[in-house]
Amino acid sequence: MLEKLKSSIDKTVEQFQEHTLDFLSERDIQAWLFVELRNATGNLHYPYDATDVNKKFGFAKPFEIHPVTTEYYIGVGKRDRFDVAVLSNEPDSELDIWRQPCQVAIEIKLWQPGYRDSGYLRDVKKLQQYQLCMNTKGRAFTGIAMLFVHPCVEKLTKSVIPVESSGDDYPVNGVSLHRVTQGAHCWEQFPGLSTAE
Repeated sequence: MLEKLKSSIDKTVEQFQEHTLDFLSERDIQAWLFVELRNATGNLHYPYDATDVNKKFGFAKPFEIHPVTTEYYIGVGKRDRFDVAVLSNEPDSELDIWRQPCQVAIEIKLWQPGYRDSGYLRDVKKLQQYQLCMNTKGRAFTGIAMLFVHPCVEKLTKSVIPVESSGDDYPVNGVSLHRVTQGAHCWEQFPGLSTAE
């Protein structure tokens, strides 16, 4: 799965870098990445049981779903969603089909002219908190926060976007931040949270 994820992200980054002004919102990037990832995983479907909590939805027999989804609900808050998610290939029979654990989650921010800060560090924290939750349940989780920066932002804010990479770009059990500008794609791996945080 990680090779397909990497390929899909690389293709999305290439599109952004070649046609930056075609991406006017985060949803444009989200849609492109979703299509790339969905196409890369083709006919992949994970089986789910129709018993327990899924029975209330009218499922009588086991069923299969494609694991790549968008705006995937992860908690009880109004804004607890991941932009793009890949569900775990190990279902949780105690959770209904719309609340299954994620194996991979991607949060996307687009830093456009006119905004001082894109809030991408909140996405990193959200992914770290979900990783902590998954780890306490014995599940590995890959979190990818992506900050796409319009070239005008660097000029207008005189911001210097780091172009050096550190750590694992797609950690099997961790969170990384990818920074994408018109000329660079770099990443930084963030440490996991402890239960004390």
